[in-house]
Amino acid sequence: MFQNAPTILVADDDRSIRTVLKQALNRAKYNVELTDNATELWQWVCAGKGDVIITDVSMPDKNVFEVIPKIKEINPDLPIIIISALSTLSTALQAEKESVFEYLPKPFDLDKLLNAVQQALTLSNNVNKQSEITEALPLVGKSAVMQNIYRMIARLINSDLSVIISGESGTGKEAVAKTLHHYGNRRNYPFISLNITAMSASEIENKLFGNEDTDNYQPGYLTQAAQGTLFLDEIGEMPIEVQTRLIRILKDNSKGSKLSTRIIASTRQDLFTLVQNQKFREDLYYCLNIIPVYMPPLKDRAEDIPLLIQYFLQENSSSTTLTEQSINLLKTYHWPGNIRELRNLVVRLAALYPNQLIQDDLITKSLQKKLSQKKQSETLSLSVFIEDHIRRYFFENKGLPINKLYGQMVAEVEKPLIEQTLIETEGNQIKAAAILGINRNTLRKKIKDFNITYIKIKA
Repeated sequence: MFQNAPTILVADDDRSIRTVLKQALNRAKYNVELTDNATELWQWVCAGKGDVIITDVSMPDKNVFEVIPKIKEINPDLPIIIISALSTLSTALQAEKESVFEYLPKPFDLDKLLNAVQQALTLSNNVNKQSEITEALPLVGKSAVMQNIYRMIARLINSDLSVIISGESGTGKEAVAKTLHHYGNRRNYPFISLNITAMSASEIENKLFGNEDTDNYQPGYLTQAAQGTLFLDEIGEMPIEVQTRLIRILKDNSKGSKLSTRIIASTRQDLFTLVQNQKFREDLYYCLNIIPVYMPPLKDRAEDIPLLIQYFLQENSSSTTLTEQSINLLKTYHWPGNIRELRNLVVRLAALYPNQLIQDDLITKSLQKKLSQKKQSETLSLSVFIEDHIRRYFFENKGLPINKLYGQMVAEVEKPLIEQTLIETEGNQIKAAAILGINRNTLRKKIKDFNITYIKIKA
């Protein structure tokens, strides 16, 4: 025993972990008490023992989360460090809910744990998270990068800070936004999503800020999402004039105006590069990017693919299964469409081969077909390419209102068409209008509506 040294209470049903922790903590000059059950841990706390608790979640007699609330009633300032092999978002959120000092998934870094103990002894933990926990969560994975994301989400759920979620298309950015809303203190208020892609400046302004016409007043999403969350999907596509109006409102809000909406944005672009190229306002960037969250591509967390496959099959109540060889093949694919592409493949296999065991030869054929389609797409006619795009649009955006689809699709074609024509004509609007077969005034209006920037080359 070390005289006057802090006492660390360790509860874990794994003897080897208890042994390792005792040796490490003793070397650090801490007194250590060991147990393999939650009941004895509770008895120690009742007896006034312990300066820090290190505990597993699942133990033979009960789940430690059943005991933590009682511990907090007796000694609310006693720091608790969770170490768990249950590396799920639910565990991380539950740890935050119970105001534990730190949560470390197994296998944990011993130095990191010792550092957490030292911090726990010198810092008080007064976090008070309150969020409902459920296993039916939109984020799946046990990889190291997902553990970091879970911890980040758990710390942000009850915050009012703006967040920008970056990452490739199909990585789950909107799932993060919805989780931040539905498990936070705004969950009883609206979550409204606005996809800015392929919308003109006037359409975005109308959606965001509303129609102030006294005869046809329509509140914008900023107002409709009051007390809740507004998710701006692909904010990098927002025209400069809309950015200017948005930052003006946000600045007024910081001075005491009535805007009560939390803004979460996503982007697949590098916003900082857009700022440097003067395509995104610097003040808006720093106003929104208070807490950045990065969603990695699926190829960088291939170890999560088995869990994702299981999740998608269960989601569709499918009895289809995949062999280990099939899953290993899927782990080697590069997944340019990320989680969305994997989900589409799994759902298609489940529909085509119900109640069957999917062998690796079928997976090989499916992946070869994907690669072949990718090569063919480079030489597809424009009509076939657009047809394929529209088909995928309907598949990936089920449930969206259809009254604006024509305008959105036309805008997706018009903007790059005009941009490329202006590049080819070196910014000469007269030549560009002639090539496009439209008059110059129409071209000017479209350049403004689509927020198209270009460089005019002087003769």
